[in-house]
Amino acid sequence: MKTRITGLAAITVKEFAQWIAPLESTASYATTFRHRHQRLQDTSYPARIDESPRQEQRENGNKDAAERNIGIAVSGGVDSMALATLLARHYPQSPGINGTVTRLHAFIVNHRLRDNSTEEADYVAQQVQKLNVVPHVLTLDWSTPDSLELDYHNHNHSHNDNQDNQLTETSQKPDKIHLETKARLRRYKAIAQQCHALSIEDLFVGHHAGDQVETTLFRFSRASGIDGLAGIQGLAPLGVLAVPEALDIRVVRPLLQVSKDRLRATCEEAGTLWVEDPSNKSLDYQRNVIRHYQQHQDSLVGVTKDSNGSEVHPLSTTAMLAFRGRMDRHRQAAWKQVNPWIRDIWFDNVNGACHLKLEQSTTSTPAGTGSASVEWLQGSQNHVSTRLLSFLVRWVNCRDHNPRLEDIQTLQQNLRLQQQQFLTPGFGLPTNAPPVSATQHEAGSSSYSTSASPTVYRKLKQRVLKRLPSTPDASLPYQQKQKQSESSTLAGMPTSFVRTPLTIAGVMISPPRKSKGVPEHWTISRQPMSHADQLSTTVSVPLKNGLDVLWDQRFFLRITGTWESLSCSTLTGPNKQVQIRPLNAKDVEMIRRRVQLNPQEQEEDGLKRLDQWMSTVPKKARFTIPIILSQSDAQVGGDNGTGLITTSDILSLPTLGLHFGPTRFSFQSRFKSNPPINAKDMSHFR
Repeated sequence: MKTRITGLAAITVKEFAQWIAPLESTASYATTFRHRHQRLQDTSYPARIDESPRQEQRENGNKDAAERNIGIAVSGGVDSMALATLLARHYPQSPGINGTVTRLHAFIVNHRLRDNSTEEADYVAQQVQKLNVVPHVLTLDWSTPDSLELDYHNHNHSHNDNQDNQLTETSQKPDKIHLETKARLRRYKAIAQQCHALSIEDLFVGHHAGDQVETTLFRFSRASGIDGLAGIQGLAPLGVLAVPEALDIRVVRPLLQVSKDRLRATCEEAGTLWVEDPSNKSLDYQRNVIRHYQQHQDSLVGVTKDSNGSEVHPLSTTAMLAFRGRMDRHRQAAWKQVNPWIRDIWFDNVNGACHLKLEQSTTSTPAGTGSASVEWLQGSQNHVSTRLLSFLVRWVNCRDHNPRLEDIQTLQQNLRLQQQQFLTPGFGLPTNAPPVSATQHEAGSSSYSTSASPTVYRKLKQRVLKRLPSTPDASLPYQQKQKQSESSTLAGMPTSFVRTPLTIAGVMISPPRKSKGVPEHWTISRQPMSHADQLSTTVSVPLKNGLDVLWDQRFFLRITGTWESLSCSTLTGPNKQVQIRPLNAKDVEMIRRRVQLNPQEQEEDGLKRLDQWMSTVPKKARFTIPIILSQSDAQVGGDNGTGLITTSDILSLPTLGLHFGPTRFSFQSRFKSNPPINAKDMSHFR
């Protein structure tokens, strides 16, 4: 560990300043955060999670404050210790040009997964303190459950066993299979919460060139596209969203072009000590296998020689970094074509739905057709539509990864089918198709349709005939009457009547409606909840010290307050709990009656927001947002004595800002996906 590596120079302060300057000059990123917070503040919705006095400091800009705080994720390894050393040199503890002092905070996470982890964390804290960096040792507690890690889809959904839908205080220490994932979630949760407490927006991480190569190879092995092959970005939002506070943090990686050997030389030159994590040598994790492969290239892939006899490594670090750089340039060019289309999409950043236009008016189409597919949906723009649809599906589902390419391609084909111009409205026939007789309609022939299969063709026809009545000539025999009825109905059928919702990749894409929704816009929302989904997302928990829940992997819900703090609670029975489940139609009726009977209980715009949600989103997708209820066992008298019945009452519809609970309770909600910058906000749609 202490051996000097010859031929490698330590990183100088001037070098580091050159690497970090482009990241520090991204003023647009700070503006991005202020813009998003300001937009949330300006809406008619209630305050969201993470809106506190800290927000005022953000909106004014931390650079105007007397002290600016920066976070460093420190594992104790040579890479993070070198980063802490370089940052301490770059930000001396003295006022800068504008009088601002930059204070560095190191976050050292004690996972408590090894016997000596506590001693190791304390040792790293001592070394960090020698650099004039404030250490924060964050110790993970595996003895109690973490509600933000709930995986509702793993429940058994038993009607008779309520334990499946309860949070029980059992040991949550992960097994070996889930160790890396759960430890990562809890690690970044602890760091994000500490960053929030210290008003930190920038979290520096010591990823280096070796990590960049490992990531590129790891994604290459999974057949990733150019987004994955572009590797790790030097500046990006925190990708591990285990708590709402993480939504406001950006990760800064200034060492992505630096080898680990130079980081080691930097620590040696500065006298900075580090520790080695033995888990990095384990081959139980795929990343460690790739690292081992890189370190032992000669034995695994061999070394070839060119015509001059010089050794050539097939997968050298230099070549892999150059490849990643090219992929990153392709990624930036692709997104440059997508971003203009995102700006025309309405985003409901509160309830998790979006509305996009798939048609554009055209004067070149025959009368009665009236529209054409937007440019990005055309077959020649596959790369744009694939990227845009992937982004929207991922945004609605709040996933960490893009959906399967096969699903997006299927979605493209269905949207183009439903948007095609056709001669006979409603069946996907091209505009240059010959006239189609009623007999051909009856047979569902696919010879006149370049897109629709006979089965799809026949189902669409049946749906049309059920919706519209017709008046055939009374003088014709019955069979001719029926054919004439079908032919006349199909000929006069408006295009919008035959478009059907598409459910794929966990979302539902619904066509425009005549009098509701965003005019001429399709709606993308979570797919309707099945009975199993409703059971799996129904959670009942005791309310002891408040509650934080990641509901349906899409909504951060926070309840502040306890039943014991209420002196006049209407819930007098035992076993008082809070239930979180999907909204249903009966809840909507009950809320309307309750507001009408006691209009003083709610603000004036409460029902307006509810009406807007019910009208802008199709019926099947309306009941995918959470509702919070109270549950209690009430004593009742009966023929055989006193018994207990479970009663419930609506406390809050948090995403719409409708609250009926006691005044000492606070209900907050925040959608997990961050809204795109400069996109249209549905809170301003009227």
